[in-house]
Amino acid sequence: MEPLRLNKSVKAYIFLILVAFSTTTYGEIELLGELSIEIRNFQNEGLFGQKKGHSSYTFSPELYFESEGGKDFFSIKPKFREDAEDNERNLEDLQELQWTHVGENYETKIGIRKDFWGVTETAHRVDIINQTDAVESFDGEDKLGQPMINLSLERDWGVLDLYALIGSRERTYAGKNGRLRMPFIVDTHNPIYESSEEENKIDFAIRWNHYYGDLELAISHFSGNTREPLLIPAQDGNSIKLLPRYDIIDQTGLEALYIIEGWALKLETITRSGQGDRFTALTTGFEYTQTGIFETTLDLGWIIELNHDDREEHSPHAIGTRFSFNDIDDSQLLLGVLWNESTGETNVFIEGSKRIGARSKLSIEGFVFNGGKKVKGNNFDFNKANPLDFLQEEDFLRMELTIFL
Repeated sequence: MEPLRLNKSVKAYIFLILVAFSTTTYGEIELLGELSIEIRNFQNEGLFGQKKGHSSYTFSPELYFESEGGKDFFSIKPKFREDAEDNERNLEDLQELQWTHVGENYETKIGIRKDFWGVTETAHRVDIINQTDAVESFDGEDKLGQPMINLSLERDWGVLDLYALIGSRERTYAGKNGRLRMPFIVDTHNPIYESSEEENKIDFAIRWNHYYGDLELAISHFSGNTREPLLIPAQDGNSIKLLPRYDIIDQTGLEALYIIEGWALKLETITRSGQGDRFTALTTGFEYTQTGIFETTLDLGWIIELNHDDREEHSPHAIGTRFSFNDIDDSQLLLGVLWNESTGETNVFIEGSKRIGARSKLSIEGFVFNGGKKVKGNNFDFNKANPLDFLQEEDFLRMELTIFL
């Protein structure tokens, strides 16, 4: 298992957090966490003979401390993942090492943590604070811990969050024996940085959000190393490898969520400079929920989202149905299709979860890729290929059992 790489500034930062923790008197201590066992089954062997069956386990213990006065909180949550086939999927990460102080009309959070931005379902345009753990799941919603200092100010005109991000994390990619990868290996050990400080660069972000009745608005800006690297082809003997390049970017984002009766209207849009020409991207749509259909406890949700990205000639759209059973096991099921009217692609996805007793949960995730061109070996034009072409042999179903400690 490859260890978590921490530079000197981050190590000093962690030391200061631990010193702050040791000088505070804590009253309540909780031990939490979870253990997950995952099995992924693919319909076909991989493009380079990878196995159909992949398994892994993840262990995430958590310690939570609260001060006697209820003003200070401290949490530690490491994450360990071991994969039976793909060494690049192994992980040692600090998801949280955080000290939180709650004051009057303000809150400070210092440490390593995750912070999510966004309102849409299928694509999260504005979510940029944390790096994506791309080998954890296909939807890109799993993140790596980010060292940061966060000051949150609560006022009548809204909540203002200020961030200083201490260094940046590199994106994870599947290795030689991994699934859901391109024909060329991404060389994560030799990244390219525009900044001379490389991953040690301090990034900055700011976000304002406020409610106006049933309307929630948020405006954000990020400046620093991109979390979405470009992949640069490079010669590797008789083959090609891909080098991730992390440019310095400035990204401004807008989020809007409007609730009216059973409707939830959603919008995420960004404009970004620093990776070639400035571009804009957006996801917008709605979710309509019918409650208690057929005189039962079942809620039925309808989801439609449209996508646009200046960098892509064709952007897929999404239509889905969410079933919320409102039972004691919190059972949920999401079925959907990503379709591209220009290319004819219709990729089907499924997500579901159900609690089993008081201390465990079963989750499923599946994807069927339909409509792209099948890639054979290294017969792959990197400059002209559709990003989904290399996934045509990667139809999968993932099952995960999570046990809560």
